[in-house]
Amino acid sequence: MVEFSIIIPVFNTELYIEECIESVLAQSFKSFEIILIDDGSTDGSPDICDTYAENPRIRCIHKDNEGPSIARNIGVEMSLGTYIMFLDSDDFITDSDVLSKFRHIFTDTGTDIIYCKYDGFIDENYYDCKYEIHPKNLRISDNDIEGMNVEEVVLTLFKVSNYYSSPTIKIFCKEFYVGEKLSFHERILHEDEEWTPRLLLSSSKIRIYKDSFYGRRIREGSIKTSDASTHNLKRIRDMVNIAINMINYTSSKCHNIELKHFYHVYFAGFLWICKRLKKKLDVEEREEAQIYCDKLEDFLGSHT
Repeated sequence: MVEFSIIIPVFNTELYIEECIESVLAQSFKSFEIILIDDGSTDGSPDICDTYAENPRIRCIHKDNEGPSIARNIGVEMSLGTYIMFLDSDDFITDSDVLSKFRHIFTDTGTDIIYCKYDGFIDENYYDCKYEIHPKNLRISDNDIEGMNVEEVVLTLFKVSNYYSSPTIKIFCKEFYVGEKLSFHERILHEDEEWTPRLLLSSSKIRIYKDSFYGRRIREGSIKTSDASTHNLKRIRDMVNIAINMINYTSSKCHNIELKHFYHVYFAGFLWICKRLKKKLDVEEREEAQIYCDKLEDFLGSHT
C-alpha cells in the first residue's frame, strides 16, 4: 500500500508536464503513486503521460475534456494512498523531501488536513503578462493555533488574510475525505470556492505548514490568465449559486458567530465580482446576468 497519492489533472501542458512529474519522482520518500488524468488534451500531453505510465509508480487514464473537478474526483476514486495531494500539471514540487515531512506531520499529530502555501512565478515565455503575483506567506504557524478548534483556526486564517481556496495547498487524509463525502461539485466554475469551506469545516484537526514546497506557474493560456469572456455568464451564475449555498452552509455549520460573519462577508464579495463581469457581456446576456445579480443582492439583503 502506498502512503501518498499525487493526483495530476492534465490538459494541454506538453511544455510543463515532464517537469511536474519529475518533481514528484525526485521525492526522497518513495511510498507514493502518481495518477495522471488526461482531460482530453489535444497536444502532445497524452503521449508524454503514456510514456511515464510505463513507470510502475504511475497510472494514467485518458478521458473527454470535462474540467479539473471531474478529473480530481476520478483521481481520488482511483487512489490507493492514505493521503491525497493535488498537483496542477504546469506546476511542480520544489522540495524533494516534502512528502517525508508531510508524513511525519500526519503520523505525529493525527491531523486531517495540512494547510500550506504556494510560491507563484511568471513563466519565462509569458512576455505580455499583466498578472500581479501576491506572495502567499502564511502569517501563522502551528504554535499560533495550538489549542484552537477547527473553526478558530479558519477564523484566524481569515483575520491574517491567509484564507486560500486553492486545492493544491491542502494535503489531506483520504479516509476523512471519503467519509465526509467531500468530492468536488462538478461542472461549475470556481469549484474550489465551494469545496474549501466544506473541506475545512468538516475536519477535526488542521495543521499549518509554512515552508515553501509548491511552485505555481503563471502562464499564458491557463485557466487563470486566458480570456474567459465566453464563460462570463456561466461564471456569474455559478458564483451566485456558490455564494448563496455557502452562506447557508457556513451559517448552519459554524458555531462561531464571528466566523459566520467572515464567511458572509467573503461570499457577499462575489456580488461585486459578478457586477464587474456583467459589464463585459452583450446586451442580451447582460439582462440574464442582472437576474442572477438581483438574486444574490436580494438574498444578502434578507441575510444581514
